[in-house]
Amino acid sequence: MEENLKRKTTKALVWSTADKLGQQLFYLVTGIILARQLSPEDYGKVGVLTIFIALSGILIDSGFSSALIRKKEATQADYSTVFYVNVAISCVLYGLLYAAAPYIAVFFKVPDLIYICRILFLVIPLNALSLIQQTLLLKHFKLSVSARVNLWSLGIASVVAIAMAYGGMGVWSLVAQTLGLSFFRAVFFWVFNDWRPRWIFRMASLREFFGYSSNLVVSGIINNVFNKIYPIIIGKFYGMTQTGYYTQADKYQDIASSLISNIFRSVAFPVFSKVQDDLQRLKRICRKNVRAIAFFIFPIMLLMVVVSYPLISIMLKEQWVPSVPYFRLLCFSGICSPFIILFFDLFNSLGYSRLNLQLEIGKKIYLFAGIALFYSSGILWLIGWWISYSVLSLAASIFFARRFLGYGFGEYVKDIFPYFILALASAILSCGVYLLLPSDLWRLCLVSVVYVVLYLGGAYMLKLEMLQEMLSMLKSRVKRGGEA
Repeated sequence: MEENLKRKTTKALVWSTADKLGQQLFYLVTGIILARQLSPEDYGKVGVLTIFIALSGILIDSGFSSALIRKKEATQADYSTVFYVNVAISCVLYGLLYAAAPYIAVFFKVPDLIYICRILFLVIPLNALSLIQQTLLLKHFKLSVSARVNLWSLGIASVVAIAMAYGGMGVWSLVAQTLGLSFFRAVFFWVFNDWRPRWIFRMASLREFFGYSSNLVVSGIINNVFNKIYPIIIGKFYGMTQTGYYTQADKYQDIASSLISNIFRSVAFPVFSKVQDDLQRLKRICRKNVRAIAFFIFPIMLLMVVVSYPLISIMLKEQWVPSVPYFRLLCFSGICSPFIILFFDLFNSLGYSRLNLQLEIGKKIYLFAGIALFYSSGILWLIGWWISYSVLSLAASIFFARRFLGYGFGEYVKDIFPYFILALASAILSCGVYLLLPSDLWRLCLVSVVYVVLYLGGAYMLKLEMLQEMLSMLKSRVKRGGEA
């Protein structure tokens, strides 16, 4: 059974990687093209609205997707009931936000937001239509279907957005990309998934899930409000242009951070849920995930800090250079995110959704205190407080991992330390090369190559576990391919 789970996990991880990497590459390429055609103000207008979409997603799902994944024998009645609840909530939320659009525009003093809100928020009911299909695919490790749907949908939506941007449609190209992605995903998930809702609605299913999911909903709301609150604060006090700089900086650091988070999250939670009764096995799997995350997150984020200026100025043009300081600082907070999300899913798999809620409340009180102190001191002060909040969040997660799983600070540091030190040493040596080069293009290209060679070469010489496992897996696949 353990070997079967390992095989399923490996296959799911491969497809999850292909899915998330493909999506982020799409976002990167289309983001570069769009940023060269659009203004920071255009991005600011969409950026201040992301909090409403994120909150709606939490309320629509209501934690039921996690509850369905966690329940080992979920029934057709369970899935159908949750589907109807999702759709009903989404329609109510869209109606409320449609009515609230004029007030949102007045708050930010941007009249255009009335029309942008009413069109953009259509993603809310569209996303609700495919939640159960996605949950079923994730629960049964059928991530190849999800990968195809996501990549096709994003590809079509991005082509439409680029065409509109070159046609001079400005902010509406960003709206079209978001709306198009949700529309095509909904269509394709229904086409490529056999599940259909039945005319069944059971209150017993809702009551069964509610105790577990209610804590997830509240913690999700709290988390999303504060995670997305910076664009609102910056938009209100510093204007749409600065909001555009911030959202772009956050978007590009998040490409790497969320890529790693989502790859592991799409596999980790279902695996954690399947072995939740075997704590020793769960601990081994958790530690392996921590080492794997460390192997990727430290070198990627530190490399982006080193090459941040040429990266932004070459990819997005000089108009985006003011976002570089924001980008550098946000990269440091991005290092913590995949670990925090991993522990969040670990606690949920053990049934401690209430603990996650309590943690979120405590962390957000700390974050709110910093916002209240520094909202008028400048954007860099706000980002600095965000970094301290990320570190505190990770420390709190490790504290409770020790309590429930026996996985404490000592073992955590032991797991990540080799990868952190190697990535830091590679960054310092690469900075020396950076200072010797004459142009931004040379700095971006050559320093990146030097950094990767230093990191992978060091990992090979030190025989770091994760690189050895990856090489072993690669050799095995090549061998099987040769035999075939």
